[in-house]
Amino acid sequence: MSNKVDLLNDDVKKVFLRYLIPSIGGMLGMALYVLADTMFIGRGIGSQGLAALNISIPIINVFNGLGLLFGIGGATALSVSRGQNREDQVNNIFTKSLIMAFIIGVIFTIIRIFFLEELCVLLGASGKLLEMSKSYLGALMAFSIAFLLNSALTVFVRNDKAPQLAMWAMLIGSITNVILDYIFIFEFKWGMWGAAVATGCAPIVGLIILSTHFIRKNNTIKLVKPKWDFGIIKRILSNGSSSFIIEISAGIVIFAFNNVILGISGDLGVSAYSIIANLSLVCTAIFTGVGQAIQPIVSINHGANKAQRVYQAVRLALYTSLGLGVMFYAIGVLFPDFLTSIFSKNNPQLEQITAQGIKIYFISFIIMGVNIAIVSYLQSIERAKISLTMSLFRGCIFMIIGLLILPRVLGLSGVWATLPFAEVITLVLSIVLFKDCREIVKYSFKKVPSRA
Repeated sequence: MSNKVDLLNDDVKKVFLRYLIPSIGGMLGMALYVLADTMFIGRGIGSQGLAALNISIPIINVFNGLGLLFGIGGATALSVSRGQNREDQVNNIFTKSLIMAFIIGVIFTIIRIFFLEELCVLLGASGKLLEMSKSYLGALMAFSIAFLLNSALTVFVRNDKAPQLAMWAMLIGSITNVILDYIFIFEFKWGMWGAAVATGCAPIVGLIILSTHFIRKNNTIKLVKPKWDFGIIKRILSNGSSSFIIEISAGIVIFAFNNVILGISGDLGVSAYSIIANLSLVCTAIFTGVGQAIQPIVSINHGANKAQRVYQAVRLALYTSLGLGVMFYAIGVLFPDFLTSIFSKNNPQLEQITAQGIKIYFISFIIMGVNIAIVSYLQSIERAKISLTMSLFRGCIFMIIGLLILPRVLGLSGVWATLPFAEVITLVLSIVLFKDCREIVKYSFKKVPSRA
């Protein structure tokens, strides 16, 4: 199927649908790494295990962010160059991206060896949570190189007209994680260390599956001796910066949320946030999958100056994201107790706090998908400054402002209201301030814009 896709000429709706499910599936696979740990740790270790996991999650955000920095950044540059018929740049971009991912993975492995305890303390761990966090991160960071290479290579394989293979690599890796989580936590009694080892095995499985794309010679990209053109390196980093900021901001926000919640309701509140944040991770992964589904279409058609096809693809992404957002909010309002019960049992107080938080927190999903789709569009046409600005304000600045103000007025409910606050303000200001955002929204919901 993938070899028959013509991104420049096939019907845009059909191409979008071909990429949509594999892209969502791939991102869900990534989200399930943490989700599986949360489910098994919550039921097998308890609320303290959940709190220790939530303290460790920012490092997973860093891994994902760096993987997408090189993956999305490189794949966007590659697709635009291909649309411009600059095939001489394609393999060089691919090679540089993977080399940078590998080097950063080595650096994190060194940090794990020499500065693990200091890192855990920096993330807010102390007492028993410090030992549990050290156990989890000590095992997880041993797989740093695999995490970064798997995340980056998944994007490149998807752009190389193999979206289904990219999806299956992530999903099979995640299924492996789920199976090993059960074995290591419930059968072997390995606790937090076992959960982390199970998660670390997932990207290794993913890399093995992705490598078949090259072994079977289905690839149109390959590793070459790199030409150290720093202009291309700058282009990769610029294009991927928004994805990086989104993930890093998520880690910063989790850190900030943990500290605010600890002051309001202690470890129990942090455990409740761990459940809500992981449910949010799944929804965010689906929205990101929608955004990534349009990236190959938008980038190559932008490079080929086929503006109408670009806008048609983005409109499909916006409508899809809005529909999904409404559905997620409805599920949160109607079934909060069921969602909570997935992660916790025999803890009525934790379940009550979590269910109340879900009803408020999930309001954000109505707007979140639209924001993510707009940022993906801006990234895909190499509007790096605008996409970076929007990502920084949405993912970090407005969240911190909300955390500083809303909990003082509304208590714990103010914490849950912070994400809806940030999403709404981001959408409004991006439409007001940025012409690219304003035009794509006008096209999608009203009329054709004046230019691409």
